[in-house]
Amino acid sequence: MIDGAAIDAFAHAIQSFNPVHMDGDWARENTHYPDRIAHGVMTTALMSQPLVQFCERFKIRTALLTSSSRYTKAVIVGDTVTTTVRLAEKMDEKKRIRFEVESKNQDGETVMIGELLEQCI
Repeated sequence: MIDGAAIDAFAHAIQSFNPVHMDGDWARENTHYPDRIAHGVMTTALMSQPLVQFCERFKIRTALLTSSSRYTKAVIVGDTVTTTVRLAEKMDEKKRIRFEVESKNQDGETVMIGELLEQCI
């Protein structure tokens, strides 16, 4: 679950204190959101765990080359986000792997779609 403490810690780590992320009252009064929202890059960071699990399961070591994310719905404080990583393409000649990523909230709504390009090492 993305709770206020996680958002606070992330804000401090990246030094980004926009009130839409930090102040629920401000978010309710000044936006259409019902509460604070997570930083988009926080949602992107959630790609890491399922990617690591995939690579460990198949005994693959990789280094990230590129990542892209498109946010389709805000992650509200209290949301539970589940991220799925799917092997989309193997590029044997370059020893690269492309993954497609999708994150959904507890209601099954997509909050982010993305892509990762990894170099096998």
